[in-house]
Amino acid sequence: MEGHADFVAEILRGDVKSAKLITTEGARLIEGILIGRHFSEAPIITSRICGICPVVHKLSSIKAIENAFGLKPSLQVVKLRKIMNLSQLIHSHALHLFFLSLPDFFAIENDLNFIKKYKKETEYAIRVRQWALKIIETIGGRAVHPIACEVGGFKVLPAKNELVNLLNNYESVLKDALGLVNLVLKIKLPKFSRPTTFVSLTNKDEYAYYSGDIKVTRPDGSVKHIKDSDYTKNIKEIEEPYRAAKSATLNGEPFMVGAIARINNNHTQLNHLAKGILKSLKWQFPQLNSFENITAQAIEIVHALEEINSLIKDLSSDYNEKEKSLSAGLGVIADSNPLSKETIGIDAIEAPRGTLYHYYKIDKNGYITDCNIITPTVCYLKNIEEDVKAYIPDLSQLSAKKRTIKIRGLIRAYDPCIACATH
Repeated sequence: MEGHADFVAEILRGDVKSAKLITTEGARLIEGILIGRHFSEAPIITSRICGICPVVHKLSSIKAIENAFGLKPSLQVVKLRKIMNLSQLIHSHALHLFFLSLPDFFAIENDLNFIKKYKKETEYAIRVRQWALKIIETIGGRAVHPIACEVGGFKVLPAKNELVNLLNNYESVLKDALGLVNLVLKIKLPKFSRPTTFVSLTNKDEYAYYSGDIKVTRPDGSVKHIKDSDYTKNIKEIEEPYRAAKSATLNGEPFMVGAIARINNNHTQLNHLAKGILKSLKWQFPQLNSFENITAQAIEIVHALEEINSLIKDLSSDYNEKEKSLSAGLGVIADSNPLSKETIGIDAIEAPRGTLYHYYKIDKNGYITDCNIITPTVCYLKNIEEDVKAYIPDLSQLSAKKRTIKIRGLIRAYDPCIACATH
């Protein structure tokens, strides 16, 4: 998985007393580093939290600052950002599915042996990821830690022909993605179910990943909506002595974010092909098997491809290569705060692994005085522990080695990012 962690359970006479996921990476104190820095530095620094999902950290930071100053980027800017975020989701999901999680379910411990056995599918995964990374590079300036996007818009925009040319091999990439989906659907996942609360963005206009309110779906099917500005009033972070990363609860209870949460909350808004794949599975909602998070990721890859195709086609009709960033016109990237008073900026966005939250308090001179970043892995660490605690009794008859493989498979199905969690 992305990063390093240990798992320890305490079992007394067959009764699981505790289950702990112990993060073994030291905290990097990104939030502390930002205190006293000018707000224009926040998107640059926070994108370094992760090398797999730097786009979404940068976008969430940018959006939070824009919210603080009341800036409204153009529809063209929003569409370009959405394309970048969807491309990152494709790259991250393809990486996790094929190279980190799927080998667990084919009883192959060495990824190189998995690649040898599934050479064709390996090529599918690589081509899909390369296409997504090329899009990020074209729009953002580079594939990892993009530099073109900023508060108010983009420093530099791609040429129209560069944007349109990204769709030249769309059909072949979509075919590759469907091949990857077929491999995922062949897996006989463990029959596991535990009542779980699912949290994600929701938006009446689209399958939410860029903006929206927070939707909470409880195991009984009841639904609650929360404004993103009220996120921390309901979700509380917890510091525990056995890990550097924080964990979080929703009104005192563990909860799940990520692909399976988004599918549970917003599946009716999936694009055509993705919705067809989901329909063929005949799931009952909410889907309570956490192993199915990998299936949800496969479906989201197809949805994201369809959405990118649609967005680029929309942009190409009236694309303005010379559009200026709002930052240039309003002096936002300057030595002072354009509002000349203390202000607060908040944003919630969907990262590949779930809902990501950025909060900044900025003084009248434009310097950050308070910062809080809540990452998806922090949100579901407690849920992982509760899932494994419930799963262990099903494994009591297995050997220690097989039990380890099964537990590892459940943890990795979540796609945890320990780098983000220990930011």
